[in-house]
Amino acid sequence: MKRTFLASLIAATAMSAYADADAIYFGGDILTMDDAMPKVEAVAVKEGKIVAVGKKDAIKAEHKDANTELVDLEGRTLMPSFFDAHSHFQMSGVKLAMVNLDPKPAGNIESIKDIQREMSWALSKREKDNKGSKDWVIGWGYDNAMLEEDRHPTRHDLDAISTEVPIIAIHFSTHIVVANTYMLDMLGIDENSVAPSGGVIQREAGSMQPNGILEEAAIKPILLSLTEDLGVDQSQDLPEDFMFELAQKMVRDAQDLYASQGFTTATEMGLSPQTQALFQHMAATDQLKIDVAGGMFYFATDVDTVVNNYSPDYDNGFRLAGLKANLDGGSPGRTAFLRDPYHVQLEGEEGYVGYSSMSADDLAKLASSYLEHDIPLFVHALGDGALDIAIEGLTVANKAYPGKDRRTQLIHLQQVQEDQFETLKDLDVTLTYQMAHSFYFADFHAKQIYGPERTAKLNPVQSGINHGFSTTIHHDSPVHPVDQFTLIWTAVNRVSRSGKVWGEDERISVMDALKASTINAAYQFREEDHKGSLEPGKLADMIILDQNPLKVDPMALKDLKVMATYKEGVEIFRAK
Repeated sequence: MKRTFLASLIAATAMSAYADADAIYFGGDILTMDDAMPKVEAVAVKEGKIVAVGKKDAIKAEHKDANTELVDLEGRTLMPSFFDAHSHFQMSGVKLAMVNLDPKPAGNIESIKDIQREMSWALSKREKDNKGSKDWVIGWGYDNAMLEEDRHPTRHDLDAISTEVPIIAIHFSTHIVVANTYMLDMLGIDENSVAPSGGVIQREAGSMQPNGILEEAAIKPILLSLTEDLGVDQSQDLPEDFMFELAQKMVRDAQDLYASQGFTTATEMGLSPQTQALFQHMAATDQLKIDVAGGMFYFATDVDTVVNNYSPDYDNGFRLAGLKANLDGGSPGRTAFLRDPYHVQLEGEEGYVGYSSMSADDLAKLASSYLEHDIPLFVHALGDGALDIAIEGLTVANKAYPGKDRRTQLIHLQQVQEDQFETLKDLDVTLTYQMAHSFYFADFHAKQIYGPERTAKLNPVQSGINHGFSTTIHHDSPVHPVDQFTLIWTAVNRVSRSGKVWGEDERISVMDALKASTINAAYQFREEDHKGSLEPGKLADMIILDQNPLKVDPMALKDLKVMATYKEGVEIFRAK
């Protein structure tokens, strides 16, 4: 049940009145994200919750006893930990176990030859350790726009690595996958295969023979097979086999990564029943040291499953937070759905605007079936064409099943037009922007995808704030690195790889960027009553930074370091 403001105030006051603190933090700048008291001198914590904030001497006098730990920040900065607004937590762990195909600065891939070298090396190492294995060889993170060949790899490129084991290379967006011939044969994809609705099986020039490149819905068989292999069949007892143990290790690795970057709440916005069972098992066996909120992927489930498993509260670190729907793809891969044509039209294209994953009618039906049960919705709408579909479908669904406090989260939002902001005011929505694109891809977008004018409006975060929407920024890991300070730096400066500022008017303040990473994200997931700011009664989810983000040069924000991360008062990371 949602705690009211009055109940929270009473609880916090009562707690403050009697609590002897387990720990008191002082001796540095403390940023609370609470507008009523944005900066304080000390924070007192007891049993995982904040019991008091305020002046150092008063906090010590009221809450210190013989057992209280005094934590001197020694000039460092304390603030709320980061709340992940949108990512794929489990798949981030999976990526850590795969061949890294990221371009610079996240990786070292500059060409298809580099891809072949890295994946061949991984295969040769595996064959040495496990000769004769037919396990998949998977690489993740390549970006065709950053390759010397200026194209996607094909099945022929991957066949050069091996034709005897299944090999796939996953585009950084996860909306495109390249398979070798062995993998295509294993899936039964050939010249007679018909692409599913909302997907594309690319063909070789002048024929119907697949070239190995699969887009959007066409990659479902691969991704479902992959996630099922790493998850659990809910109809059976939990198997104690290698794949299940490996899946748990990948989640633990992802936890370590997120905690090291200051996150105490992560999101898995591509959940399947199998991966839900995996998280439930890890929660039941005390393996989750951060909270994980899951969004069940719409094509992997049904209404009853989500309704029966949805929970506003965490069960030992995990909860199903709602349903994730997908309306289009990604912009670098040209699968985002736009209002106006892509800036550069490729050979054979005329007025190409991308394509959608579902119609407005289909979204209205899908959304209605969940809003009827007050299940929160998370809707991927990257292009402005997809956003039009979201607006139309959600308008119909909300009229059919009106309700209070929907907070439907719209995801990515690389292009939002002024008329759309105005229309969105009639819907109870929140906005989360894929901020990393403004650094990694703004120059490419200006040349190839959106053109200069639309690129200047890429990720219009300040416009969202100006229009009064709850606004957040996200890394969408494993699409981009788990690195919130790079996102904060990008939102504040809007500097691209080349050093050019794209969209000066859309730059936001450092404080707004910090709120977009903490209290605003907690609000979007209906958790603001106990997370996102340092206030009495809330969880002691906190981080210590080497410097104060409000005091450094804005261009130095990406260099800030997380020195320690606390989940409910327990240290889960400390920098070496």
